[in-house]
Amino acid sequence: MNKLRDRDVMEGRFGPLGSGAQHLAIRGVTYALSQLLSQIGAQFDDSKPIDALTLSEGRYMLRYIDGQDQRVVAAEFDGDFRLLSEMRASIAEWEGDDSNFSYYSGH
Repeated sequence: MNKLRDRDVMEGRFGPLGSGAQHLAIRGVTYALSQLLSQIGAQFDDSKPIDALTLSEGRYMLRYIDGQDQRVVAAEFDGDFRLLSEMRASIAEWEGDDSNFSYYSGH
């Protein structure tokens, strides 16, 4: 029996990496991805936003790279920017074992 990779689960739920929006309107305010990172408390030197989606009324998702953990993160949050759930997948699942992880680490 084949086990699904974390990448397959993430892309099955949210679409291919990078296919989401670059801005989200939440409660009448439009936020850029970097602003969303800050709003959910994930803006660090080594975090890089990828895309975002409106999942349903009052529920959103932001995908970003956590360079220190070397993972792509899909963070689901509500209209008050409270984290509801999080899914993580290794960057290597997109880039292979030869990935330049130091690029993502911010160090």
